[in-house]
Amino acid sequence: MGNRLGNRQLAALALCLVLLLDVTTTTLVLASKKGKSGGGGHGKGGGGGHGKGGGSNKGAAKKHGGPQKGGAHGTAGAKPGGAKPTPTPNAVGAAPAAGGTVPAPGTVGANPNPIPNAGPGAYLTPMPNAGGAYPIPIPDAGGANPIPIPDAGGAAPAAGGTVPAPGTAGPKPGGVNPTPTPTPTPNAGGAAHATGGTVPAPGVGGPITYHGGPLMTGNINLSILFYGEFKSEQREVIRTFLRSLENTENDHVAAVHRWWDIVESYQLFASPTPGKGTPPKLRIKVGTQQSDDKYSIGKVITYEFIKRLLKKADSGKPNTITVIFTGSQVTVHSLCRGRCYEHGLVENRPYIVVGNPEILCSGSCAWPFQRLDYGTPNQVPVKPPNGDMGIDAMVVHFASALASAVTNPFNTGFFKPGPKSDPIEAVTACENIFGSGAVPGQTGKVEVDPATGASYNAIGENGMKFMLPAVWDPRTSSCWTSM
Repeated sequence: MGNRLGNRQLAALALCLVLLLDVTTTTLVLASKKGKSGGGGHGKGGGGGHGKGGGSNKGAAKKHGGPQKGGAHGTAGAKPGGAKPTPTPNAVGAAPAAGGTVPAPGTVGANPNPIPNAGPGAYLTPMPNAGGAYPIPIPDAGGANPIPIPDAGGAAPAAGGTVPAPGTAGPKPGGVNPTPTPTPTPNAGGAAHATGGTVPAPGVGGPITYHGGPLMTGNINLSILFYGEFKSEQREVIRTFLRSLENTENDHVAAVHRWWDIVESYQLFASPTPGKGTPPKLRIKVGTQQSDDKYSIGKVITYEFIKRLLKKADSGKPNTITVIFTGSQVTVHSLCRGRCYEHGLVENRPYIVVGNPEILCSGSCAWPFQRLDYGTPNQVPVKPPNGDMGIDAMVVHFASALASAVTNPFNTGFFKPGPKSDPIEAVTACENIFGSGAVPGQTGKVEVDPATGASYNAIGENGMKFMLPAVWDPRTSSCWTSM
C-alpha cells in the first residue's frame, strides 16, 4: 500500500514537472516574440542604437547624418520600415518615395521634368503673344518668380535673373546681339532697306505732291545772323555743312552732297515731264554773316522781334533766304513746342529760324543725341558726331528747314496738308528717321566712329561728320537715307 502511494506521488510529481515545464516554455516563447517587436536597450528591436527598426530602415536616421541605422538611444522608434511620407500642401511635385525627405511647407520640390536653363524649380508656361515663355509664380514658393511684363518683346530670364524693362527686348540666348535687327513698328518707317535705299514714310498716308507754285532754284543766297553766344567751333560746323552740300569731289557713299541731290531732284517733278532728265544744281552761297552776341533785343524772341532781326540780317539780294541761328540762352516763342525750327515768309521773303536746344529744350529738340520727353520709353540716344549736342542738333534742324524752304518756299510747292495747318514737307514726312530700319526711339542704321564712339550718317568737307535727317524722295515716294 505504501509502495503504491509512493508511486502515485511520484507520478503526480512528474505530472507537475511536465506542466511546469510546459508553462515555462510557453512563457519563454512569448517573451521572445515580445522582444522582437519594440522597446529600448540593445535588442534588435526599434529604438535601440544598434537596432534595424525605428527611424530608419533606410529612412529618417540618414537624414540626420548619424552613423546608426536606428533612432537615438532611449528614444521611441518609428514603425518597422519607416513612416510613410505624407505629401506636403503647396510643396509642388509628387511626394518623395518611402523613407525619403519631404519638402517643408512653402518650399519648392524638384521639377520632375526640368526645362533646360529654366532655373531650379521653375515651371515655364508659354503666354499667348508674349514673345516667349515666362516663369509663372508658384504659390507659397518661398520667393517671387519674375512676373511677366506685357510687351516685353522677349523671354523672361531664368529665376534669379533680371527682367527686361517694359517694351524692351531681352537679349538673345548665347549673349547680346551686337547688331539687333529693329522690328518695324506701325507708322515707324516700315521694314529696313539696303544702304542708300529708301524707307516708307511714317504715317504720311499718301505722297507729298506738287501744288503748282515756284521752287527756289539756281544760286540761292543765305544771309546769316548768329544771335546770342556761339563758339567759333560751333559756327565752323554750320559753315562746313553748307560748303559740303555741293562738294561733289567727296565720293563717299554717305557724302553730304548725295543728300542734297535728293532735294535737287524735286525740280524734275515740278516740270511738265515729271521725273525725267537731270535736275539743275542748287548752289548755296553764303552772302552775308552777322553776329549779335549782346542780345540786342533780349533773350525772349517773339514773332515781332523775328521780323526786326530779319530786316537786320537780310542782304536785300534776290533769291535769298535769311537764316537766324539763336544761342542756347535764347527763347523763341514758336520753338520747343512741337517744332524745332521755323521757316516762312516775311514780306514775301523766305526766312529760317533755328535755335540751340541744349539748355532750354533738349527734351524736345535734341534727339537723337538726347532722350525726348515724350514718345516711346525705349529710346536709344547716340553720341553727337562733333561732340556738341547743341550744334549737332542744330545741323539736323537746319538741314530740315533748308530742304523745306527750297522745295516749298511760298507754301505752294511740295507738301501735304498736315495737322494744325502745318504742312508735311520734305523732311517732316520722314521725322526722326536717320537710317534704314528706323523705329520710334532708334535712329536706324548709322555709322559709329571707332575713335570717338560718335554716330553719324553723312561725311562732309575735310571728313567732318554729320547726322542728317532722312528726306522724302519724290522718285520713290518714300524716305531716302544714305544708310
